[in-house]
Amino acid sequence: MKRLVTIVSVLLAFAAAASAAPTTIKYAFWGNPDAIGVEKDIIDAFEAKNPDIKVTPIAVAYNDYHAKLLIMIAGGQAPDVMRVDSYFFQDFMKNKALKDITGLIKSNKFDTSKLYSVGLQDVQADGKFYGLPWATAPLYMFLNKKMFADAGIPLPANNWTYDDMVALSKKLAKGSGESQQWGFGFYLGEINQMLPFVWGAGGDLFDKTRTKFTLTDKAVTDRLDDVLIANVKNGAFTSPFTFQKADDIMRYFSQNKIAMMMGSAATILSLQKIDGCDFAVAPFPGSAKVPAVTVYKSNIVGLSAKTKNEKAAWKFLEFLRGPEGEKLYMAAKRMAPTYDDQVYWDLYVDTTKPPAKVKEITQEISAKYGRVLPLRAGWMEVQTIVMGAMQKVVAGQASSAQAMSEVAPKVQAVIK
Repeated sequence: MKRLVTIVSVLLAFAAAASAAPTTIKYAFWGNPDAIGVEKDIIDAFEAKNPDIKVTPIAVAYNDYHAKLLIMIAGGQAPDVMRVDSYFFQDFMKNKALKDITGLIKSNKFDTSKLYSVGLQDVQADGKFYGLPWATAPLYMFLNKKMFADAGIPLPANNWTYDDMVALSKKLAKGSGESQQWGFGFYLGEINQMLPFVWGAGGDLFDKTRTKFTLTDKAVTDRLDDVLIANVKNGAFTSPFTFQKADDIMRYFSQNKIAMMMGSAATILSLQKIDGCDFAVAPFPGSAKVPAVTVYKSNIVGLSAKTKNEKAAWKFLEFLRGPEGEKLYMAAKRMAPTYDDQVYWDLYVDTTKPPAKVKEITQEISAKYGRVLPLRAGWMEVQTIVMGAMQKVVAGQASSAQAMSEVAPKVQAVIK
């Protein structure tokens, strides 16, 4: 009789386990809510492997995404897993929205050694991990090989300087009207386009504590006037008023009218679609004293500090940012490789087309020339103020020193 009771109890336990509802977690990311694409493929693959966990996607258009996410968090409706643009990382940290996952990484032996080292900086605070990197990549300097060859000029070495860049731009710029060519093309969209010039002068947006605005330093304002503005005026660089979008710059680059430009890993994909476009990628020029001036940026995927499903949420995050999730992202061309591995580059770009050895140059930038942005809470507000000031400088309405001194109190108010 006792044995029968035991058998019945075991069978009932198995039946209860089999009928138990799966754990449901919410995953938030930016994207088209009507066409979430590769994210659905990743969720389907994860659920097939983990039938006891269901993932509910929350897709929001990028422009509304972070504001909506903060509202959800404030209202106690935080998703279990969330993607955060690194521009907003410190704002989310300020709101204590992200969970410290350092212990989960160690206890689950998640291998971070193959992730690009510079990108790991964007997901840490005080030496602790608050997420895993997503879409880690530098802003490359693109070099138009045809324009260099036509001018009889060799491509610059990776350890080139701003003096080299200015000299090359002046040699490569020529003509006027419809036949005009420029050495370097840039636009004033984000502060990313300006910071390499600032870093090359030994300056930065903030001091080391990121509590003081430092674009008023004379070395910085002199560099902006003497390199950026002076070469716009003499025609070596494009004018941001003529070329107001990255697509404008890329189109002229592909038509052999701009010899050098800044671009992303996604730019590589776009240029590879253009027949006959031959180009190389390189780090941004620095100096002997300041070689690391190439902007390197990542995004974060982390867990909510309030998640009640830590085990299931971590399991999904581990899959999402592990080799299986990475391969799906690469096959969809959704982002540049976050892993330093040729396998992923072979999936992301056509390695039979330019640029040659993209993985090797990316690895070198990460190790020698890459530099993360000095991100802090209020970053986007600071960017709006600073880039507005730069518009005045380029328009000839103020010197860099005058414009930065004028906006310094506004930036300090945001910081405070």
